[in-house]
Amino acid sequence: MRIDEISVFINVLEAGSFAGAARRLGMPATTVSAKVAALERRLGFTLIQRTTRKLRATREGQAYFERCRAALREIETVEAELRAESAGIGGQLRLTASVDIAQTLLPPVIAAFREAYPAVAVDLVVTDRVADLVAEGIDLAVRVGPLHDSSLISRAFVTGPSGLFACQSYLNRRGTPASLDELEHHDLIAISKPWARPLPMLMGDRKIGIDLSGGLACDDLLTVRALVAMGLGISFLPGYLAHQLDLVRVLPDLRSPFTGLYFAYPAQKFVPARVREFMGFAVSTVKRLGLHP
Repeated sequence: MRIDEISVFINVLEAGSFAGAARRLGMPATTVSAKVAALERRLGFTLIQRTTRKLRATREGQAYFERCRAALREIETVEAELRAESAGIGGQLRLTASVDIAQTLLPPVIAAFREAYPAVAVDLVVTDRVADLVAEGIDLAVRVGPLHDSSLISRAFVTGPSGLFACQSYLNRRGTPASLDELEHHDLIAISKPWARPLPMLMGDRKIGIDLSGGLACDDLLTVRALVAMGLGISFLPGYLAHQLDLVRVLPDLRSPFTGLYFAYPAQKFVPARVREFMGFAVSTVKRLGLHP
């Protein structure tokens, strides 16, 4: 078995081309092609179907890719774990989160973590898309839960009530709605994202959809929070965002099906020490600083 050939094959499919894999690996494209060809000869079947414009894995190639990628990540993790144990916690922690999480919860956590573990370099990837952790080499993600991806392991990070919020000045001026019927007569700030049209909520065990459409809409939660804080209306916010500005919960019997924030990382036997330490450190730091309810 040639581990280098398998590694090159995995990089080709992850990069989407032989040239992309060559750039990743720092080797000539001809070498990349030769190693994949050698692997196919040894196995006795075609792994990649090539055309002039694109490539794709065969059925056998896709199965081989998925199993071997998981095995190589396991090997890499074991080596990283052993290095961390012998030399103290260090290396690079690649972390991803959405914009609202990255701009509120994570900066104080990362600052405190870097002070405690200066040998760990933190690379924060800020994006609202759901990143492929394995393909993009990301150690840890912060995501809204509950999570249903069986290829990932999750751990609770921040829990707390998410729902409808307003600022006190707005409620002083317009009154506090006591029912969904009364809510319809208030200024509402819609969240113009697919998951919020209509806004999914729970009342007891009953699922309902709430229409927040009106004269104002926004597709960014941090901006929605700013608009709510200015007294422009009532809107949905995650509990940790509302808590930081002491906003007031409206219709508290309504609750969100989103249960909080979770850490997510690829399922693997050995989790690097820096990943374990960051998760525990983040939970304790957020509680210590009072950044969530």
